[in-house]
Amino acid sequence: MYKSKFFIVALLVVLIGGMSACSNSSDKATSTNNQSDAESIEDSSDSTADSTMESDNSSNNHSNESSNSQGEVSKGETNNKEKIEGRRTEFIEKLDSIQKELDTLPEKKDSDKGVTNAMKDYYGISYEKYDEALNEIYDLLKTELSPETMKDLKAEQINWIEQKEDKANEERQKYEGGTHENVAYYTSLYESTKDRCYELVNNYMTD
Repeated sequence: MYKSKFFIVALLVVLIGGMSACSNSSDKATSTNNQSDAESIEDSSDSTADSTMESDNSSNNHSNESSNSQGEVSKGETNNKEKIEGRRTEFIEKLDSIQKELDTLPEKKDSDKGVTNAMKDYYGISYEKYDEALNEIYDLLKTELSPETMKDLKAEQINWIEQKEDKANEERQKYEGGTHENVAYYTSLYESTKDRCYELVNNYMTD
């Protein structure tokens, strides 16, 4: 009887020990799986971040390459503009000499003093001088440049004339009814035409 009880107790101890070992093994396996999943997510996050950075860098590189390419095309178009060789210095000197001549006019001194009639006369003469020079430059360009280039230049020139007149009229309207009305008008015409002369020479002629 005593031996039977001892055997039952021993059997119970063995069963309880086995169940405890299984429980610990299960907890350890769960812990290991959780750690593995965490590492997998971290690796995935790092991989995604790396992929995003590579994508951003690639996008930026393409953007920079596109920008550089556009800059090169624009520069090429400017350099490829048709020009008359060997006449730029000649015409720049002509234009400079016109201003020197205008500065010696008797009207210039009174104009600088603000005398209305002298200002109107001086800027009227100045406009006529540079308008004559502009016609000379344009006639040369018509002779020397190709029909294709002149077609574009003609449209550009027509647009410029309209803008010149609009600007001059706007300046005159600021003094409408006053003694300075015509002064403002001729001053604007003179400045626009003089600038246009230098612009055509620099854009369509070389030294």
